[in-house]
Amino acid sequence: MTARTRSARTTRTCNAYLECLNRLRSIEEDAAFVKEIAALFPSLPLHKVHSVYFKSTDGHMGQWDFNMRRSNLHLLDILGEHGGCIIVDSTRRGKRIPDSLSKTIPIWCSTFNRAIAKHINLSWDTSFHSLPSAVSRSEHAQIEARIDEFAQRLLRSGTIDMDRISSMLKKPLRPLWYTPQSSIFINDLPNFEELPFWPVICLSASQAVESGCQARPGYLYVQGSGDDQEAWCHGLTPRLFWQNRALLLGSGSAAECEKHARQLARSNDAEEEESSSSASASSFNYIGHTNIAIGSRLSGKPPSCWDTFDVVINCTPLEYEDNRKHKGYYLQLPIPEGKRGQQALFESIPTALAFVHDHLVKNRRILIHCAKGQDRSVGIALAIFVNYFDLQGNLSAEQKPYVNKEIIQEHLMRIISSRPKASPSRATLKKVNTFFMS
Repeated sequence: MTARTRSARTTRTCNAYLECLNRLRSIEEDAAFVKEIAALFPSLPLHKVHSVYFKSTDGHMGQWDFNMRRSNLHLLDILGEHGGCIIVDSTRRGKRIPDSLSKTIPIWCSTFNRAIAKHINLSWDTSFHSLPSAVSRSEHAQIEARIDEFAQRLLRSGTIDMDRISSMLKKPLRPLWYTPQSSIFINDLPNFEELPFWPVICLSASQAVESGCQARPGYLYVQGSGDDQEAWCHGLTPRLFWQNRALLLGSGSAAECEKHARQLARSNDAEEEESSSSASASSFNYIGHTNIAIGSRLSGKPPSCWDTFDVVINCTPLEYEDNRKHKGYYLQLPIPEGKRGQQALFESIPTALAFVHDHLVKNRRILIHCAKGQDRSVGIALAIFVNYFDLQGNLSAEQKPYVNKEIIQEHLMRIISSRPKASPSRATLKKVNTFFMS
């Protein structure tokens, strides 16, 4: 085979790998498996790993961590109500189970179990449980040795109500794993109500394919097909896909599928717009007992946002034109998403601090929003809290406090406790740290 032939074949494979039609059919296959497993546990709620903010990097070799920024306290409420849950994730290129499921979530379970046991002097299972096929004995032992450290960090945080959590969790949490390669027999499933733990089902949705893709009748199956959607989805959202599944999957060719995806995306004015014309309470959260709220773009939509808030800070390049009429009460910080926005975020902090000062003193209701209310708006809100509030959440606008990483972390934990969706990137937090400590 000549170099030119190999290059052409590689190009065709890459193109097929990124084709929208292949990806969507792969997603449909994975979703069918998830439904099959969920049916085995009808009493347990189903969550995507990104809706509960677990990161594979917290389970990477040598980087094992219980991340206080992703403590997932809202999941504890769900576990307390249902006695367990199912968390779904997937991984790419031949790996059977992602680190988020094999290590990050087991670390989280063991850390809360051990912290509760220490807090109320309780004798129950606090061991670190892992999947032997995914975690070696050596790695297991190294992670187990760090659980005490993680539990102490949780207990020392001062922003987490351990009395409430201890009363909520009646049994220790324990991860269990299912993948498409698992041998599952319905009759062999235990009655979890009779077991001494609450199950946290770690469900890996995709087939493990060594090369990352595999021929199926009529399409190419792509492992972890939902990842990197920007590269192949043409603006399609999950809601649009499932609402228009027959149209998209019935496409006669990859080009036709992409055409339909683009048309659907153009007719849809961003997913958060949906059918609502008002800023619903679910699109924002007030932080503690303050008048500062963090929300998604929907929460800043006029005119209804002005019924809910006195002041709006928009941390995105997009804006609702009618908001411009509210001069002195509306501020746009055009911070791009991702890496491109990090310097813009840093440069926006002093503007935000100056703008918000008088509004804080006059006790006005302030909304800080970005697209999802997870990263950029959280970074700007964090800077405001660090600069103008004490660690109890009380306004101290006339005096800039001494600041170190621990103080910034305490303010961040208070934000996350009130808005579980908050998930600022490391780069965002680094910019806030740099601003106050450089």
